[in-house]
Amino acid sequence: MRRGYRVFTEEETAKKPFMMYLTSLGWEYISPEKIDSLRETWKEPFILPIFKKKLLELNPSMSEEEADVVLQRIRNLRTNIEGNREFLRYLRGQKTFYSKSEKRELNLRLIDFENPENNVFHYTQEFWMEDIKKDRADIVLFINGIPLFIVETKAPWLFNIVDGEVKDWRSHAVEQISRYHEEVPNFMRYFQMYMASNGLNLIYSATWNFNERNVYRWKTEEGKDYGLQDLIFSMLRKERALRFIEDYIVFFEQDEELSKFVLLPHQVRAVERVVNRAITGDARTGLIWHTQGSGKTLTMMVAASKIRRIPELENPTIIMVVDRIELQKQLVRNLTKFGLDFIVAESKPHLRELLKSDYRGIVVTLIHKFQGMPSNINTRRNIFVFIDEAHRSQEGDLGIQMRSALPNAFYFGFTGTPIDKGKVGKGTFNLFAFEDMKKYHRPYLDKYGIKESIEDGTTVPLYYTLAPQEYRLDRKTILEEFFRLYEEKGIASIEELNKLLDKVSKIKEVLKAKKRIKKVAKHISEHYKKFVEPSGLKAMVVAVDREACALYMEAFKELYEENPQSAIPPEEIAVVYTPMHNDKGILKKYHLKEDQEDEIRRNFKKRDRLPKILIVTEKLLTGYDAPILQTMYLDKPMKDHTLLQAIARVNRPYSDGELHKTAGLIVDYIGIFEDLQRALAFDSKSIEGAVFDLGVLRKRFAELMREAEEYLGLLRDNSLSWDKKLEKLVKVFSNRKKRDDFIQLFKNIQDIYEILSPDPVLRDYLEDYKLLLKLHRFIKAQFYPTDFERRELLKKTKELIRNSVDIETIVDGLPVYKIDEHIADTIKNERIDDIVKVYNLRRSLMRYIKEHQHEVPYLEFLIEKIESIIKRLEERQISAKEALEKVIGLSESAVESVRSYKESKLDPATFSVHWLLRSYGIDDVTVSEEITKILLSNEGWTYNQNLQQGLLRKIYRILKENGIKQVRERVKIGKDLLELGRRLINDTR
Repeated sequence: MRRGYRVFTEEETAKKPFMMYLTSLGWEYISPEKIDSLRETWKEPFILPIFKKKLLELNPSMSEEEADVVLQRIRNLRTNIEGNREFLRYLRGQKTFYSKSEKRELNLRLIDFENPENNVFHYTQEFWMEDIKKDRADIVLFINGIPLFIVETKAPWLFNIVDGEVKDWRSHAVEQISRYHEEVPNFMRYFQMYMASNGLNLIYSATWNFNERNVYRWKTEEGKDYGLQDLIFSMLRKERALRFIEDYIVFFEQDEELSKFVLLPHQVRAVERVVNRAITGDARTGLIWHTQGSGKTLTMMVAASKIRRIPELENPTIIMVVDRIELQKQLVRNLTKFGLDFIVAESKPHLRELLKSDYRGIVVTLIHKFQGMPSNINTRRNIFVFIDEAHRSQEGDLGIQMRSALPNAFYFGFTGTPIDKGKVGKGTFNLFAFEDMKKYHRPYLDKYGIKESIEDGTTVPLYYTLAPQEYRLDRKTILEEFFRLYEEKGIASIEELNKLLDKVSKIKEVLKAKKRIKKVAKHISEHYKKFVEPSGLKAMVVAVDREACALYMEAFKELYEENPQSAIPPEEIAVVYTPMHNDKGILKKYHLKEDQEDEIRRNFKKRDRLPKILIVTEKLLTGYDAPILQTMYLDKPMKDHTLLQAIARVNRPYSDGELHKTAGLIVDYIGIFEDLQRALAFDSKSIEGAVFDLGVLRKRFAELMREAEEYLGLLRDNSLSWDKKLEKLVKVFSNRKKRDDFIQLFKNIQDIYEILSPDPVLRDYLEDYKLLLKLHRFIKAQFYPTDFERRELLKKTKELIRNSVDIETIVDGLPVYKIDEHIADTIKNERIDDIVKVYNLRRSLMRYIKEHQHEVPYLEFLIEKIESIIKRLEERQISAKEALEKVIGLSESAVESVRSYKESKLDPATFSVHWLLRSYGIDDVTVSEEITKILLSNEGWTYNQNLQQGLLRKIYRILKENGIKQVRERVKIGKDLLELGRRLINDTR
């Protein structure tokens, strides 16, 4: 059941502006009445006359009969995500129809993407949809009569109570769209995207996807929001709307499930810049720097797919270049999931043959296969080379040979790490960004940096902490030698790093000493059991090489055999590394078959599956996306690009119920982060916000706890009895701003607590944190009585409540009035301030309504009235005494309505209408039955003004016949009856 009030109507603040801007963009408005006349029933998703007309126009060889066959095929699609994917194939022209006149299969076109002016763009409001249930969408956008975009508009200050939880406009809109998928799947199989706006912001996602991580905030091309008009003009201009349908929606088969996504704003921007450069040829190189974890691979694949389909590029060749076998496998998996046709260059001769034979299509290859490639093997200008992780492999002979073999090709470098200060960074800049720097004064074609990504919520911030000194490498000797050689050789890949570590023999000798490994494994176990496991998140151990991985696994097993209580069960740990055919002994022991490794990859991403910890050295350090991974135990020397790529494994956001990842953590067993500037030798602006010392969080926690002192003082005041203390708290937090400030402060403190707990630094703050938690529980119970679920509390904090019974005593001790016919006397006899009485009574009355609203739906009216009184009180429009009198009156009305219902023997709907009419002096049950029948006989009046006016005329006539002579009074009663009618209709769905 849904109930609430709106401080400002969504009609004025969100819907009308949204529609006005759509009209400005050339979308034609069709009224709800008109659109219903164009479809036979509410079960019809399409505007059939428009759809059929455009279908025949875009397919000149199609007959009316053949159009009906196509329509029936579309109607037969499954009402789920698979059907939605199939319909997108129809939209993109990937289907055919049989033309009797042509006597052959022809390509079917529902939309003309090449000529936007050949399409028609419409929108409507209050669009009714009927399937399993009936629902009404705020705004629906059609292209050629096809419903493709569904929009929910909400007032920015919307306060709604849904099943006992307070929702802001975003969560309310997304949950509403989610409900449509369950209740009207016949419609949702056709919609491709959903959006929501509060008149200020615009959020969007792909239909059939409601993961919080995949609902994005749209931004203009410049990344700045100038207001709703700019956002809508940027996103829904006709050409861009068509691009979303044609290019920017993607389906993936992953983890044995079909998933659907839409590109993020920075991905849309990058794709369009790459495509524009491909068409205009204003430069033949470009660097796309999108920070690790921001979807760089998807950007690359969508750009490749788009370029392949541009007619003026004359069937181009796209070569996707990687520098590692593991990355090639990952790319092949992603391309397969994406559904692109491609060919893998299996060998140097194979690649040579593909280029020499002028192959047109997508080629995936390792950079090494360009070795010995003849110069000018293909001089075409419509060859596009996409180099993944472009900061690697492009400076040596292989990069030179590739560019010599394809001298006229376009070269686009994609990198997730910024330009560094060494020769690797300079080389990347010189190869891919010199034209942009010369023409546009920027060292990239497109950039999406670390700081922006964290601000957008695309990634989470990273923190590091140093392991005890006894485990770390000697900084002045071994680690210094590593840094020096790394910098001299300009290492940019994990393979190069491994070769370097083989040369620095002392490093492996120290790191792989069995005694040390067992000590580190024990430290990891203790840290994991204390910090990570209680959070419900997962971890990764990064060892120096494959043998070290195996040794770590052996050490964890030994620790478990010695002390099962304090160690990690071996079945919760998995080792993943590349097997070699000549491996023996311990190395061979942990070989995995391909299907075993795939299962581990899949299961690790899921909260309720094993393993919980992965041990790796090279595999899964790049390209593996597991948002649930929070902590990395780093026992392998790294620097610059290799380090940034590795630690990015823990920068993905994750949220699933009480599990909420707000940051990633790196525990450094090497000592790399002792000198952060040397560990990450990048330009300071580029690396801003990449990783912070965990000490920053500890300091921030202390700062926030100091900010909380004013609140803690309220609970520490021992000069007051407990009852008087509660009274004082009510007085203080009756100020809404004071409440909001506290709740936000508590959220910030809790986020850090979840990361740090049980860090010893918290010991001095634990009792105060419990007090703040106690105060939070009080505020939620007293001021948000219908939102007393613990959704805002995270896993470790909930555990603290379970282990500290006194925290809930503050809630248990809140007074509850018995709501009955004596309530006025009960309140009068209470010797406390009126402001305290108001909130105590409000909470008690809310509980009473919840218990009886199924019997008397009319009681829902009281909720709005109660909240309206509280709002006026908090805005100082009325006094506490006036507010109290009004809430007492509502309490008495509630008691009387429940008593009368039980005596009346009427059904809940009729009784609610009767009780409303009775308050206006009409006590005739037959009148109530007649009006109830009118309200429930035809739901169309809830959106159709003509039907509503006809319904009101009937009601006004009945009211006049029953003594309501004043027009103004009839109008007021009619308005109340319509509102009650809407609620009764909603309750029957």
